[in-house]
Amino acid sequence: MRKIQPILKIQTIIQTLIIPILIAVFLIPLPQADARFQEQASVLRAASGDREQRYRIGVGDVLIIRVFGHPDLGGEVPVNSLGNIRLPFFDEIPAACRTESDLAASIAERMRKYLRDPQVDVIVKEYRSQPVAVMGAVAQPGRFLLQRRVRLLELLANAGGPAPNAGSTIFVIHSNDLQTCDTATNGGDGNEEGNAVQAGLTTYKLKELMTGSPEANRFVEPGDIVSIPEADQVFLTGNILRPGPVPLKGQLTLLDAIAMAGGFQAEASKKNVRLIRHDGVTGTRKESVYNVEDIEKRRADDVLLQPNDIVAVSSSAVKNLRKSLLQIVPATVSTLPLVILP
Repeated sequence: MRKIQPILKIQTIIQTLIIPILIAVFLIPLPQADARFQEQASVLRAASGDREQRYRIGVGDVLIIRVFGHPDLGGEVPVNSLGNIRLPFFDEIPAACRTESDLAASIAERMRKYLRDPQVDVIVKEYRSQPVAVMGAVAQPGRFLLQRRVRLLELLANAGGPAPNAGSTIFVIHSNDLQTCDTATNGGDGNEEGNAVQAGLTTYKLKELMTGSPEANRFVEPGDIVSIPEADQVFLTGNILRPGPVPLKGQLTLLDAIAMAGGFQAEASKKNVRLIRHDGVTGTRKESVYNVEDIEKRRADDVLLQPNDIVAVSSSAVKNLRKSLLQIVPATVSTLPLVILP
């Protein structure tokens, strides 16, 4: 009897403690995620900012999927070429064009067949589905792989900004190959309302973008090609500080072009500035002579330049003669014999 009593006590303990625990494990749903798990998820989501509402998962992205209490069911998974992901014990799950929270809810719904109250968290680890390109008159043309949604001005800044010879218009060419998601659900801020839209082409004014216009500073979309053509040019030759091409942006006058080239050299003749213009209709060249001094003193109207105009600044004969004498006379004097007067 003395041996049986301890055994009965052990059975009583099992019945009062262990059996209720076993019942709870199998019948009571899994508890809510612990504070540490929730904190980690909130930190990752906070780092993503507006991405949770705006970013749509795409082909090639790499995701981190975590299932609370079941680490073997999650892991790091890529989005395949069909826009799906593979998880252990499950068929392919569509992921493309979904947000992280949308995909997490979809995965949790599938797991409810096997788990009680599954808690799933999805984080985009690597963004590989949103390539864009910048080309034309920018400092550093290239291709960019976006890791978040980026506006046009920020993208141009990463390309080094517009080059000095950039034109006044930005062209954004949209690719239908990568834009498979419905733009109406993509954050409600697509590029549908540009200044001019033509079959996959949106145009913006560079000046408006650089001054912070919200209408011009739209989000770029996957596959977009941003192009800034070079501006039309005029050419300055002769006695100019920096002879060469000058970009023709908007209305450019003769005085403006000379100022952009650094102004006149000392021996330049302001009264004899030739403007050579090619006539595209007749194929001939027309030459006109202008007195810049009269234009500066407002005795004559300034001249609007046209693409490919050539401005030739000749030298003043008097100033050239003076310059030549200043260069030649000292050299000649130095060759004369030296006589010491007593």
